[in-house]
Amino acid sequence: MTEGADVTEIHHSSHVRITRCSGCIARRRFSLHRAHLFTPRCPHDPSRALSGQARGMGALEIHLARHWGVIRARDLRSLGVGPRELRRLIDAGTLMRCARGVYAAPSAERDVVHAARRFTTLTCLSACHAHGLWVWHQPFPPHVLRADGPPIRGAVVHRGVRDPHEQVAGVLDALVTAFRCAPPREAIVAAESAVVQHRITVDDLVAAFPGQRDRRIRASISRIRATGQSLPETLARLALEDAGLTMRPQVFIEGVGHVDGMVDGLVCEIDGRAFHSGPVEFEEDRRRWNALMELGIPTVRIPARWVLADPDAAVVTVRRVLARRGG
Repeated sequence: MTEGADVTEIHHSSHVRITRCSGCIARRRFSLHRAHLFTPRCPHDPSRALSGQARGMGALEIHLARHWGVIRARDLRSLGVGPRELRRLIDAGTLMRCARGVYAAPSAERDVVHAARRFTTLTCLSACHAHGLWVWHQPFPPHVLRADGPPIRGAVVHRGVRDPHEQVAGVLDALVTAFRCAPPREAIVAAESAVVQHRITVDDLVAAFPGQRDRRIRASISRIRATGQSLPETLARLALEDAGLTMRPQVFIEGVGHVDGMVDGLVCEIDGRAFHSGPVEFEEDRRRWNALMELGIPTVRIPARWVLADPDAAVVTVRRVLARRGG
């Protein structure tokens, strides 16, 4: 392991322990280093150096951590888990039977289990949500990938080649599907979070859409900014751009710090309770507000909840203030 890496142990149940480094801590439950399964793994991944034995973690727990909490009967047999041991694991609550030959840990994502039951791969925005990317509206029913076969009740099926060992499509593959399937804003915010988290680059996305018919998708990709800080902030910026207004994101103002954005000299702050509820954050908010007033810079503060309910709320608020200023 890299010297000095900050490692956190997360206990999901009495039977499963997952170790994550601070650089990967944002990933959800069984998505531990999942994006690195078919690509170079995180350098802090303990399993790189342990070759099947993970400091107290058995082979089953390692498999579950790498495969989103899902395991098939053939993989159980390869791990030496026979029928009697499997029954013990089910009775103990370590595993549950999802379908014939398919088992999952109780902590596995609902949509991942849903896809595994039908021998499909979670994809599109459903996979983006599993990867912990910003997803404005989690798809329901979930979107899955399969090569052929009849429609699946309770799922939106995308046709394509899938890796039978892959429970959830990789970040790039999921986003490529999302740009072809989902509304532009939905795809852009998910992709922007992937860029911000250094999971992919904008160039990766552009290279995935080389055709003439992909012009509109490339135009959407060009709206991605590596400075985005949150889903509501990106949604507000996209809504303002769609309304013909230009929001410069993450502008630094001397004496104030970075603000979420500026539109024609007007500071726009998207306030979320998660970032402003503590006493330290409250005091810092008031300091910044006072500094902006002293500098004579007009400011609007738009609740994140408004933006998530309707991003055009940001447009209405900004236009009203600009109209009063003669902007």
